[in-house]
Amino acid sequence: MDGTIYDSRSLARLAFDGGTDELRPHLNAPAFVRRTGRAPLDASRVAVICNPRSHGVKTNGLDVPPGVEVLSPRTRSELRKTLTEFKERGVGLIVVAGGDGTVRDVLTCGGPLWKSGAPAIAVLPKGKTNALAFDFGIDAEASVAEVIDAWHADRLTMRPAIEISRPGEAAAPVRGFLFGAGIFVSATDLAQTTHRFGAFNNLAVALSMLGSIANVAFGFGGSGWREGKRISIAAPGAAPTGPGPKAAGMDVVGTRNRLIMLVSTMHRLPLGVRPFGEERGGMKLLATEAPVPNFLVNFWRTIRGGDDARLAKAGIYRLDAQRFDIDVEDGFVLDGEVFPGGRYILREGAPIAFVTP
Repeated sequence: MDGTIYDSRSLARLAFDGGTDELRPHLNAPAFVRRTGRAPLDASRVAVICNPRSHGVKTNGLDVPPGVEVLSPRTRSELRKTLTEFKERGVGLIVVAGGDGTVRDVLTCGGPLWKSGAPAIAVLPKGKTNALAFDFGIDAEASVAEVIDAWHADRLTMRPAIEISRPGEAAAPVRGFLFGAGIFVSATDLAQTTHRFGAFNNLAVALSMLGSIANVAFGFGGSGWREGKRISIAAPGAAPTGPGPKAAGMDVVGTRNRLIMLVSTMHRLPLGVRPFGEERGGMKLLATEAPVPNFLVNFWRTIRGGDDARLAKAGIYRLDAQRFDIDVEDGFVLDGEVFPGGRYILREGAPIAFVTP
């Protein structure tokens, strides 16, 4: 869950680093699980998928009511087996204790199983980055018991994932919530460096953002940061409706050097940044040409949600669409993991029910 394995045959060949292929049920209160409170009446319909390598689990452990099953699959095949067993026995709530990458892996492996009767999903922010939990406003100290109470009260938030596949490939798509290409790949490498020095969540985001700004604005990272990466973007079905943001956004279509490309279905991002403009649903894209003139000024305008038409004059575009066809020169990042370059299709998936305590 802290690592992803993939090959040229299948984008969705995800696995977990470390461990063995044995499924490990943690029902005897291992070090990272503490049994607290009363057993819920419907404990058999609740299960926890835990990434024991996640930062929050390693440092603070996990409080779980008696009778609720906690599993830590070590491989993609075991995760699929676990989710299949959950479906067969009627598990109605899956609590994911980990970071954004753990959520991505659970949704990717579970997607083919949940064509109908999908369980509710809850996210406990226990990873190094927890942007999705931030979007939902979930407290870092939220417990499994609080999630179960919210589930009983039908406190649900619907959110579609980005579904990423290769053209002509039959494998199930990878599902995630924050896609980035261009210098976002290098910025993710910077974030991993900050993790090694003990910076996580908003602090890690802030430090990697500052490092990226310095590299682009002052050339600290070499000319590659300023020149961007070759990225082709098409938006089938999207069309301008006249003057204004949508018309300006269509200028993003085509092949050119781009400093950054972001796509997300989240409403809010950490640190209050608003690269997609006003808060709204759906799949949203931000892409900039490279180089960006008056970089510092236009960067600030962009993350503060500045006017679309004004930014478009600097080669900075926003566009909403349900599908993007892309070709990325140097790979991309999805929820913290780097994937190889090539041609991909990004689609807005069906809404997923998330429990929000």
